[in-house]
Order: sequence, then C-alpha cells, then structure tokens
Amino acid sequence: MTVINKELFINKKVYQDNKIENQTYECVIDHIGDEKYVILELTPYVTTDSEGKPLKYLEKRYVLASTDTEAYHSGQKQWYVENTKELHKKKWRSPECLGGGIMTIDQNNKSIKTFGTSYGYGDPPIEILKSILNTVYPNYNLDITITSEVRELVKPKHNGY
Repeated sequence: MTVINKELFINKKVYQDNKIENQTYECVIDHIGDEKYVILELTPYVTTDSEGKPLKYLEKRYVLASTDTEAYHSGQKQWYVENTKELHKKKWRSPECLGGGIMTIDQNNKSIKTFGTSYGYGDPPIEILKSILNTVYPNYNLDITITSEVRELVKPKHNGY
C-alpha cells in the first residue's frame, strides 16, 4: 500500500458531532468521481481509569475512508489502517468496518452521491454515513442512499490490476 497524499493523514481534521456528545468523525477521501468507500469505527485503547472503572467520557470515532488506489472494500479499509498505523499507535485499536458502498464526488458542483453496498461488509449504517457527510460537507448537495447494487469497480490505477 502506498500513500498517494501523505497530507491527507497528517493534516486530517476531526469533526465533532453537534448533536451527540463525544462522537467525532474523520473523512479521508483521495479521489474525484466514482469509488468505493467504507465506514469504520475506532475504539480507544484506554477505556478504564487507573482504578479499572469505565471512563465516563469515551470518544466514539467514525471514519469514512475512500481512495482510488483500491478495487475492493477490504482494500479501502486496509489503505486507511496502513496509512494511520503510526498516527493511531496506542490511541486507537484497529478499526472495525461497519459497511461500505460507492460514492460519486463532483467538486465543481459541490455534490456527493452515495449508493450501493459492500459484498464483503454489507450496508453501511446510513445514520452514521449521513452524520459524517452532513458534518464534514455542510455546503455540498448530498444524495445519501444505500441500494442493493454491488459493483465491480476495477480500474487501471487500482493496486494489483
């Protein structure tokens, strides 16, 4: 796995949910046009205080990750994991994939459309998907849906193809 744009990970912004306390979002997208995406849930390494009691304010982090270098949803997840390994060391456990789909980004018209599902991971949680995109892209026209479409999106620039 290679990092196309290292700045995506070093300078990524974490967004606070305005409605849900201690819930944050990351959105790491490295493409324009059609590509697969995954929704990941990060769990903190430390979940208890020094006395072994559960921490009162545990941060919940959800990530939307999408790159044009990977053909499959498993590759999308692996791309994120590999490129954040050092940044997340001893802070976040390896993420769990909650589902995925396909997204189309049109930066010129400020629009994002999601559709489809992941054959391997299933449907993404639509409320989390909506929260991430509405929080990160408040000025974009968003068309957020999940359909039964499973698409083979192998392109010449995908790793291994």
